[in-house]
Amino acid sequence: MPTTERPLAAKRIVVTRSETQSGPLLDALRLAGALPFAAPAIRVIDAEDPSPLVQALAALDTYDWLVCTSANAARRVLAQRARSTTAPPAPAAHGDWPVRCRVATVGGATSRVFDAAARPVDFTPSRALADVLADELPLDVGMRVLWPRGDLASSELRDRLLARGAAVTDVIAYRTVADVALLGLVDAMRDGRVDALTFTSASTVRHVVEGLAAARIRIDQLTPDTRPRVVCLGPVTAAAARECGLRVDAVADRQDDAGLVEALVRVFSLPSALH
Repeated sequence: MPTTERPLAAKRIVVTRSETQSGPLLDALRLAGALPFAAPAIRVIDAEDPSPLVQALAALDTYDWLVCTSANAARRVLAQRARSTTAPPAPAAHGDWPVRCRVATVGGATSRVFDAAARPVDFTPSRALADVLADELPLDVGMRVLWPRGDLASSELRDRLLARGAAVTDVIAYRTVADVALLGLVDAMRDGRVDALTFTSASTVRHVVEGLAAARIRIDQLTPDTRPRVVCLGPVTAAAARECGLRVDAVADRQDDAGLVEALVRVFSLPSALH
């Protein structure tokens, strides 16, 4: 039985985040008593052509803002900066970071990547959403913005910044591809061994829904007693889930692992979830 110390006791919860990023969430779920199941829906890999990112970062001192909307982008930016030997010399703070170029991020995980590299973030929006950052970023007309992104990222952030008069360079820093580990989820779903599905990005939602549909499993057609609860990390992910026909049972108030666990606890504290 769930307790206040272990509110997710014995709940079988699927983590669809990529394998390299799922560890902390799996640990947090275990602490809450859950039986987490890692079924990565995606793998994050390097861009097919890294040269646009390499060239943009070599000229980082010509940009006013570096905008990172994911931890994956932040990691690749810092990795490339660390191995680059061609970045032009410039007055710098925080090691070799150009003074002119400030850093803006969306989400605590992305900010922590820069914090760990001893490069504090200069700006975060009032809400951890890319469109909010685009609206709130301190900008003057003509400022140059570098946005390293994933290949599946929406163009909305770029379009909003352009509308405000910024000169935006967006380069693909990484790609998101389907992960064969999703096959384990198919078996678990067929056996009715899933109490909840967690989604942390729109791409994970789409890959999971498509993968299950290929195995003739439609979450939206399951009965209330067999349908796993769907819990999303933020409103963008939740919107993608609804577009895929899923009923979203909860959205995390905070876009981090603790927020996702809290959302799961809320879902399973409802009488309708105690089946």
